[in-house]
Amino acid sequence: MWAWLKGGAPSSTTKSVVESTALRTYSPQAARQKEGARAELLAQQHLLGCGLKPVKANVACAQGEIDLIMLDGDTLVFIEVRWRKSTAYGGAAVSVTPHKLAKLMRACEMFLQHEPAWRDSPCRIDVLALQGDLKAPSIEWLKNVTV
Repeated sequence: MWAWLKGGAPSSTTKSVVESTALRTYSPQAARQKEGARAELLAQQHLLGCGLKPVKANVACAQGEIDLIMLDGDTLVFIEVRWRKSTAYGGAAVSVTPHKLAKLMRACEMFLQHEPAWRDSPCRIDVLALQGDLKAPSIEWLKNVTV
């Protein structure tokens, strides 16, 4: 299942689903989505400051959504941004469940199917967790997250 992260091709079962679904970008509208968009902007600014280069943002398909896609050297990084105001339910980082990661992996496979220029690039999935007030959140960057 993770062969594509090591430079391999997505599984054949994924290809049939991938070929029938188009990628799209989305624009957040609701108040909660606007806070999420603000968190994604802060995350992107943080990662730019760490030397990553932007590729795409807010890529969505039937299999899931990718918040940010950036380059870390020659590695294509798919980034899930999570923000929580409070740690009452475990905080931002623990909100990324195995189910969410599985959906994110399917969306990443979709992206690679529709963007042939990136198919042979090394890839990884990172989580950028923001905690607290968005005016000055604490930031935790988890690299190469797996199930």
